[in-house]
Amino acid sequence: MKIGLYLRPNFKSMSEVLSTLIDFLLSKNQEVIIPDYVQKDILNKDFPISFYSLDKMSEEVDAMFSVGGDGTFLGAARLMARTSKPVLGIHLGGMGFLADVSMDNYKEKLRAFFDRDYEIEERDVLSAEVKYEERSSSYFAFNDFVIDKGRLVMTMIKIKTFVDDDYFNTYRADGLIVSTPTGSTAYSLSAGGPIVCPHLNVITISPICPHSLSARPVVISADQKIRIDCYGFKNGVSLIVDGREYVPLHTASQVEIQKANFTLRIVRFRGDSFFQTLRTKMNWGRDIRGN
Repeated sequence: MKIGLYLRPNFKSMSEVLSTLIDFLLSKNQEVIIPDYVQKDILNKDFPISFYSLDKMSEEVDAMFSVGGDGTFLGAARLMARTSKPVLGIHLGGMGFLADVSMDNYKEKLRAFFDRDYEIEERDVLSAEVKYEERSSSYFAFNDFVIDKGRLVMTMIKIKTFVDDDYFNTYRADGLIVSTPTGSTAYSLSAGGPIVCPHLNVITISPICPHSLSARPVVISADQKIRIDCYGFKNGVSLIVDGREYVPLHTASQVEIQKANFTLRIVRFRGDSFFQTLRTKMNWGRDIRGN
């Protein structure tokens, strides 16, 4: 099997981890492919591995292993989008909800993967079409799309929002988060949005610091379409895609967001569950009070 290792940008600080993983994969007779921006001299050994550009990696590998935190995982997911090939996360970060494998249990988990003792969990993806007067641009997100006011520090923005062409609300707020169930434990959670089980067919709309006590997060069907009018947006207001890409909106006419026609395929192992992850990452069920 051809295994790709997708690395976070500051990979130079993780040469020991990378060498350990490569050593293990080669011992299991796997072919290892890593990005060509990784220099051989950061590795502890002269491994018999292949170096490819990221685009070429997505074509060549049978599965992609993300090595890092949730941000790294999202980068791997974007790279592997539409390929139908699985993404497995090896978590090295802090909170992290997308990866169940760590450097403490990687041998056990990866053995199970090569023995095909795992399941593929399909997660919804959102697509957004930003429309201008004579053109449009398309984007997709695994966590969320965020309408962000940018550097307009002293003022709120008005976000006129429709659901299925039915006028819904005009949020007066610092921004608006449109999230997948996967993204419900990301920025949406910080903004007071609900935690949503990843298998549900829904989209969450969460205002950021709304200037109204009645403005609350809302959950709609993922079969519905959200439209946001951009008329009146000032220079600095952007659509942020998974926290990685900024799309200026002051010259746009509207943004349409809906469920994409493809899914993210995540590797899950027996015994792992969404609720177990919540308990582990958020310390639920533990008595943290002193004696």
